Amino acid sequence: MQGVKERLQELLGFEPVIVLTILGLIAYLIYKTLLRKVNVSRHQMIKKLFAELTSAYFIFVILWTAQLLMQQQFSVMERFYPYVGMLTAAFGAVVLVRTLKILVFEYLFFKSMTAGVPVLLVNLVTLVFSIFIAAWLSTSVFGIRWAPLLATSALVSVVLGLALQDTLGNLFAGVALQFDKPYEIGDWIEVHGPSGEIFVGEVHEITWRATILFGFYDEVLTLPNRLVAQSDVSNYSARKKPIHRGLNLTVDPGADEVKVKEILHRVLRETPGVLQDLPHLVMLREITEKGALYRLFYPIVHYNQQYIIVDDILMRVQAELKQAGIQTSRLRVQAISENV
Repeated sequence: MQGVKERLQELLGFEPVIVLTILGLIAYLIYKTLLRKVNVSRHQMIKKLFAELTSAYFIFVILWTAQLLMQQQFSVMERFYPYVGMLTAAFGAVVLVRTLKILVFEYLFFKSMTAGVPVLLVNLVTLVFSIFIAAWLSTSVFGIRWAPLLATSALVSVVLGLALQDTLGNLFAGVALQFDKPYEIGDWIEVHGPSGEIFVGEVHEITWRATILFGFYDEVLTLPNRLVAQSDVSNYSARKKPIHRGLNLTVDPGADEVKVKEILHRVLRETPGVLQDLPHLVMLREITEKGALYRLFYPIVHYNQQYIIVDDILMRVQAELKQAGIQTSRLRVQAISENV
């Protein structure tokens, strides 16, 4: 115990307090001066991280002061110094990890002020920092040598690997998704699962285990990263350009084609949510005994509004054609959606 006490006294000088204070101030100044344009949810996240950091720093300073008094033999509780010293070192490590976590968040926010950054990346970096700091502290204070222990732990590693197969699979799949970047936070995607199921939503978060989507009705979809990695993913926000949607419309074959096209163009011009600075296409594709088939193509910006826009178009088309005395035999949504 005497050796541990001496190593703790050497470790817990004034330098740790100074370094941790400077790092915390740097993180706070970066937030206040350079990250004012991040969105509201990210501001809330950073404030929460700073609140956690402040509480841990406050406890660390109290413990550091107590161990310093014990070190100077000003306290009758000197015999408890090793325990207080170890607790102080532990809270100092917590403060350091939380500060580094904030700095990693801030670095990633520079690339994305309005959207978010995946928690998975931050958690992985934090995990690496935590393991490194814990190993360094255990070596510095207790003299533990990790190399021989790791060399003799092959069997334990195999057992843990089998027990955590699904968890590790999701973790590595999440890492692979971050390197490939088929989608980012804020993108609208369709995930076509291996069994034919389709999941649609806006990417809200990417964690170590799953990708979290917000659906059309704000339902939360939690998809394991392994499932996403094995699926076909359609990203409708990747190129940040309008999405084109299509409709098929069959009307009376005897109707005036020019008049029908005029009505359809007018409907597209008057429908909210349809972009007006890009061309709309109305084409007569074929005429059969069942009717004249027209195809409409129109651009929209927001993927999540597509069904509201389709409903509005169909209602307007029905009303306009009925008022013009033109019969419709079938209205059908065509499965067309692409970034152009």
